[in-house]
Amino acid sequence: MTADQTLTSTSATINISPPIYTATNALATVDSFPAASAVITFLGTASTVYPQNLVYHKNAITMATADLLLPQGVDMASRQVHNGISMRIVRQYDINNDRMPCRVDVLYGFATIRPQMACRIWG
Repeated sequence: MTADQTLTSTSATINISPPIYTATNALATVDSFPAASAVITFLGTASTVYPQNLVYHKNAITMATADLLLPQGVDMASRQVHNGISMRIVRQYDINNDRMPCRVDVLYGFATIRPQMACRIWG
């Protein structure tokens, strides 16, 4: 649904996105269109929390990483890419605490590139 719907009578028009396509279309999402004036039956109880799940095709969501800058003047700085994930490792001497800390950084982000291939369900 693309907007909240308040019933003022026993019927309402519901706008949805993405559009419904039947099996005759390459983008099929259903076997057949819903019948005009069809009854909608809601499951569950008001004010009850239900588990939320995602069902999606592997190409619906993507994760990307970025190459981070390598600082100069440190004991060791390295960047490696493994399975498409860019990781940076930096090590530097801490004179105040007499330690050699090392950190590993990954800058990443997620995006839904094909939202029509994913949905959220409860239950």
